[in-house]
Amino acid sequence: MNDDDNTSGKELIERLLAYAVDEVAGALGAGVTLVRDGKVEMFASIGLAPELDRLQWELGEGPIVTTRATERTVLSQNLRADPEYPSLARALDSTFLVGLPGTLGAVATPGSWDEGGPSQFTLYLDRGPTEKTVAVLDRIEPMVTHALATVVFCQRESMRADQMAKMVQYRRVIEQCKGAVMATAGLSAPQAFQVLDKASQRYNVRLRELAVALAEHVGNAPAEHPDDIGHVLEPTEESRAAARKLWDGVRAAAR
Repeated sequence: MNDDDNTSGKELIERLLAYAVDEVAGALGAGVTLVRDGKVEMFASIGLAPELDRLQWELGEGPIVTTRATERTVLSQNLRADPEYPSLARALDSTFLVGLPGTLGAVATPGSWDEGGPSQFTLYLDRGPTEKTVAVLDRIEPMVTHALATVVFCQRESMRADQMAKMVQYRRVIEQCKGAVMATAGLSAPQAFQVLDKASQRYNVRLRELAVALAEHVGNAPAEHPDDIGHVLEPTEESRAAARKLWDGVRAAAR
């Protein structure tokens, strides 16, 4: 891929990030970071995201770092006063950020890639994020992640076609589980995703593994998998137990 193609790819991601910023009230910037082989690459960003993303990676602290470590969506109502990130809060008082609103909210969410989810999608706001904020990101993140996968694949051939298929298929499994929770418990799409995400945290199971286990439990049949058996995600006993508890809870709440 030549430099012009590389530039076009980043411009595509930046347009999607701009769309996310336009959709969220009070948004100040958005970014996408890749971490491959331990190397951080801030692939594309707009607004305040370049400075805020870079600061967190340098400090080793912040929502984007936590999301990378846990593969879970992380919200901060105000980075300037978040007790979870004291070093970041102190750094945000430095001169280069003087003049920003007193409240600096943030959301970091992992991309649904294979092999550890090596992308992070961040959004920064002049207010604390709400359920509506998460709902917008839940809708936009798949577009950003799929576009990013295509750009990176074409750019460096670092993701094989079967890996891309795996990413898309496991995204569909998550969406299928969201649909099952919505239909059973009468929840909205954002609420259903929060149920899955909170269960992932409560039982310390990766979201996509919990989704596969839940799909198999509810459907009483194997979940959708990549054609290559070598890339099939097989749920652990822990994830299967978590899926059973989750589904029992969803059904009980619906009664």
